[in-house]
Amino acid sequence: MAIAGTQLDIRGKAIEPILEEVLFANKTIADGYVTFNTDIKAGTIFTEANVDVTAQAYTGSALSSAGSMTINDRIITPTKLEYKQTFLQEALRAGRFGRSMNPGAFNIESSEFGSTVLAQYAPNISQDAENIFWGGITSATKTAIAALTPGAGQLAITAATQTAVASLTAGLVDGVFAKALYDQSAVGQYIKVTGTTVTSANIAAEMAKIYAVIPPENLADTVSPTAIYCPRAWRQLARIANNSVGAAQQVNFEFDSMAADAKCFYNGVEMLFVPTPNNLMAYAQRKAAVSWNTDLLDDVNRFEVGKLVNDGDVQFVRTIYTLAANVGQATKGVLYGG
Repeated sequence: MAIAGTQLDIRGKAIEPILEEVLFANKTIADGYVTFNTDIKAGTIFTEANVDVTAQAYTGSALSSAGSMTINDRIITPTKLEYKQTFLQEALRAGRFGRSMNPGAFNIESSEFGSTVLAQYAPNISQDAENIFWGGITSATKTAIAALTPGAGQLAITAATQTAVASLTAGLVDGVFAKALYDQSAVGQYIKVTGTTVTSANIAAEMAKIYAVIPPENLADTVSPTAIYCPRAWRQLARIANNSVGAAQQVNFEFDSMAADAKCFYNGVEMLFVPTPNNLMAYAQRKAAVSWNTDLLDDVNRFEVGKLVNDGDVQFVRTIYTLAANVGQATKGVLYGG
């Protein structure tokens, strides 16, 4: 409950402004990295439909049926998550925040504390929600992956990935990468590209492996384009690769500006830098196939502050939202490091 840290009694001038922590913006939401489905309650049905057609020679007579129609339903129930902390602003009276408290022993609420420290609560929640959406994994999924027989071929998880998954901290939600690896009680149906440690020296070669196996129809889709969801650290590696190798390398990694957060493309496919579960994995998929499912998207940016009890001064700050990640058309997704 206590407000931790070191505070000094005010004896001189307090430097403005307060140095706050630097947070990643939730670009998944802000920049529309994926598809967003709202008003998703318990037991919402998601359906995938696939139709295969087969040409036959015309005979004028009745023909046998050829081709197939496949309908796959899955039920999505977002997980409800809550964040809560309690604190007592009396601990701030002697420090800099005491300056913004109104006179009187009853008055211990600091407006400066509210506008600087508490204001960080929503951005932190939003960032954590993005981390969970991409990199979350439940203990059940970790256990299931650990029980698989590893293999180098398709439809098998590599031993290296199995080891990497074992090192992850279990949480409450399976994120996109966990869903790609293991979903609906089975190993993922992804197109596998065996990964390695990616550096500025080999990132172009490794990206070429991913690009080479993206289904051509996905690359041709201009309505819902394919993106390569990469670890955030790969942005720097791509920049370094461009600087080190020269013009030939720059054809592969095209940045639309010199800004630190510039958009980056590999052979025309946008690289979106997200909080992956580790720096070993990337996922190429149509944006329409990856979805963030929730009751209300704005919930991750809202928080409530109040008193625990009316006859006390201990306060709480809390946020509640729901979240479920879903990966559709999994057989056409390319998982690097799977």
